[in-house]
Amino acid sequence: MQENSVKTNVIKLRFLRNGEPAGREYTYYTNTEVAAGDIVELEAREGTAKGIVTQVNVPEAEIAPFKDRAKTIIGKAPIKEDGDQQ
Repeated sequence: MQENSVKTNVIKLRFLRNGEPAGREYTYYTNTEVAAGDIVELEAREGTAKGIVTQVNVPEAEIAPFKDRAKTIIGKAPIKEDGDQQ
C-alpha cells in the first residue's frame, strides 16, 4: 500500500475575510467530504466563521505535534443563490 494514497480526514484551510482568503493556513478535521476550493463553516472565537479548503488528505504525521488541539469543521457552507438574499 502506498503511503501517499491513504486518505485522511485532515484538511488545511484559510479563513475568509471580506470573502477573500487571508492569513496563514490552519489544520482541521472534517467528517464531511470536501475538496480544495470548497467553502466550509467552523467555530471561531467570535462565533461561526468561514474558510476555504486549501489542502485535503493532509498526512496525520504532519499534525502529530498538535493533534490533540486540532478542531473539527462544522461542515460545508450553504451556497447562497443570487437574488435569494434576505
